[in-house]
Amino acid sequence: MRIKTLLVLEVAMLLFAGCSLAPDTKTPKVDLPVSFEKAADKNSTVDVTWWKNFKDENLNILIDEALKNNDDLKLAIVNVQKARAQYGISEADMYPQIDLDSSATRQKTSTNTYSGNYGGTYNNFEVSASVAYELDFWAKALNQRGANMSYLLSSDADKEALRISIIVDVATYYFNLISINEQLSIAKESAKSYDETLQYRQMQLKHGVVDELIVAEAKAAVASAYTTVQTLEGSKIKIQSALSLLLGRSPKEIFDNVLISSNTLPESIEIPAGLPAALLQNRPDIKAAEETIRAKTALIGVAKAAYFPSISLTGNFGYQSQNLDSLVGSSSEIWGFGPSLNIPIFDFGRIKAAVKVSKAEEKAALITYDKVVKTAYKEVYDSLGTIRISKLKRDSVSQEVDAYNQAYMLASKKFERGTASYLDVLLAQEGLLNAKLSGVSANAQLLIDEVTLYKSLGGGWSPQYDANITKDDEEE
Repeated sequence: MRIKTLLVLEVAMLLFAGCSLAPDTKTPKVDLPVSFEKAADKNSTVDVTWWKNFKDENLNILIDEALKNNDDLKLAIVNVQKARAQYGISEADMYPQIDLDSSATRQKTSTNTYSGNYGGTYNNFEVSASVAYELDFWAKALNQRGANMSYLLSSDADKEALRISIIVDVATYYFNLISINEQLSIAKESAKSYDETLQYRQMQLKHGVVDELIVAEAKAAVASAYTTVQTLEGSKIKIQSALSLLLGRSPKEIFDNVLISSNTLPESIEIPAGLPAALLQNRPDIKAAEETIRAKTALIGVAKAAYFPSISLTGNFGYQSQNLDSLVGSSSEIWGFGPSLNIPIFDFGRIKAAVKVSKAEEKAALITYDKVVKTAYKEVYDSLGTIRISKLKRDSVSQEVDAYNQAYMLASKKFERGTASYLDVLLAQEGLLNAKLSGVSANAQLLIDEVTLYKSLGGGWSPQYDANITKDDEEE
């Protein structure tokens, strides 16, 4: 009966708790571009698996591998698990602590004590339950729990931001790898053509058709072509190792360099018309910054609570007896209940300084949020402009390839007729090679710019926040 009374008292005290000293959370107002404010589809979002629009199964396989094995992502998941555990601690602090104690001792007392007790040997059996709870009048525990929840949500958003970055990085390196392979094919083919031309000129030199200058120029062209091949081979090595590291592969796998890729770059994809008005909700880094503001605001309430008295309630009920067979009974009952009060008087400015620290951290979080939002829109603006320029560059390079191809054919015919120098042929041939290499680079750059835009728009993330966050972060 007394145990029930104690629990009822504890629950009743909970009803009086919760006078929060934390200020209201205020997120900075952002002036949005007109194109965002007037977006036709106010609920538009970016496809979570946008990279599948490239229709490259090899890319899909590599991204899946990276999301499963990337070391940085594994660390981010551990950080989310840590934040979840911290929230669990603060949630437990909202409730009373109930303990069960039991003991069985045999002891002898002294006959020479001042209390006048006679010496003797006796048994002592005891079993009791105790309840302890600090009343949350000033919502200190409530605000701490809210702060830890915000830290948990922020940590999960940081993980998602990293996840998107990994997807974009894998796609970027993948497109660069295909681009390098295509350029290598072009460079090797050109080097072979230059080599065949050199052999032909050397044969002409033997028959006195050309002089040594033309042969020397042909040799220089061959050497230049192979230098291009070697430069591209060096770039390929670095791209392969960087991609392998992103995939979380072992040192052995990095040295084995087994990477699947398509032979040609995929077609560029059409970016959805208009911009999503919900960009602020689509980007996990913005969500993380917003949750950090909430956490810092709640911690102001935690710091302010130290100004006020803390009241704790403790209670216990149990049994104590010298004989085990009479341990449970009304005559063996023991119980106690009472509050304790702690009032801060002189702390030499510690609490005041702690409140100032919390307020300064909130201001820093507000500034960080504003900066993150500005950076987000800058990235979108840059990406849109870059894609537009990349498309124009791709078209220009295509025209350049056609022009150099025609120039090379004309120069070759004129040289055979003796109306042009061999240098004209080499210049046209070199220009054609460079234009072809630039064409491949331009196609790859357009694809990279498109994946960068998807990252800027928060692609690859669907915000679904709740108290459990995501099951994906559970330990295996």
